[in-house]
Amino acid sequence: MSATGTLRLPRTEQSARVRRLSDAEAATPAPVPAPLSVLLAEGTAKAREQAERSLFIQTLFFDAWEGGVYGQFVRAQHYVAWLRQLHFLYDTFEGLLPRVVDSPLTPVLLLPELRRAAALESDLLYFCGETRTDTFACREVRLHAQRLREVAEDAPHLLVAHVYARCMLDLFTAPARGPRVAEAFELEDGRGTRFYEALTQGELTAFRVRLDSRIDGLELDEEEALEVVQEARMAFRLHALVCDELARGAPGISPRESRQAPCPSR
Repeated sequence: MSATGTLRLPRTEQSARVRRLSDAEAATPAPVPAPLSVLLAEGTAKAREQAERSLFIQTLFFDAWEGGVYGQFVRAQHYVAWLRQLHFLYDTFEGLLPRVVDSPLTPVLLLPELRRAAALESDLLYFCGETRTDTFACREVRLHAQRLREVAEDAPHLLVAHVYARCMLDLFTAPARGPRVAEAFELEDGRGTRFYEALTQGELTAFRVRLDSRIDGLELDEEEALEVVQEARMAFRLHALVCDELARGAPGISPRESRQAPCPSR
């Protein structure tokens, strides 16, 4: 015993105890990292909800519009503006795909369901007789497109984050929104609603399984996976900024007239 009253172990016994503790720690299995699909779902939940419940989206797709013919005209103007922003974004994304066609990222980046630029062109042609979008792209959607170009050049794995965001925001909401658009504008035979035809309601579950499987199959290290989650948050926020810009000063869109609809199940 030491002068302070502390019991001292012999060096040999102390070393044996240290070895036993080290062996016990070594026997404890290291925590298994969560799959990237789980990290994305959990890490972007708040940003995704904010994007889906933006004032512009809620008013355009869920609120009742008044004002007869004039109200319908205003709503159509907002809807066409929305299609133009989407087309600019999808056209940019699809233009970048040749750069990554031979990379390990292709199972996610080349999902055929996400090729929506041609469908958006068809819808724009129906609604306004032309598909020009460059001159109508707002500053925020140009910023979003520029981010796509940057990551394609410098960190292609971050494109996975933007694919995930577009799947959540567009593909999984399409089966519910397509009929709303058709009803609102009295459309028939798929005219003006090609954008929403990538998946049917009955195909969503199988597509989600396939999407998660492909995301989880990517060979990304832990740091890269966390970067993808952070980039996905940014993608959702950029989407929300586009919606905010479209809502700013727009006729028929104001907070007091908007209501919140529940986020669609995934």
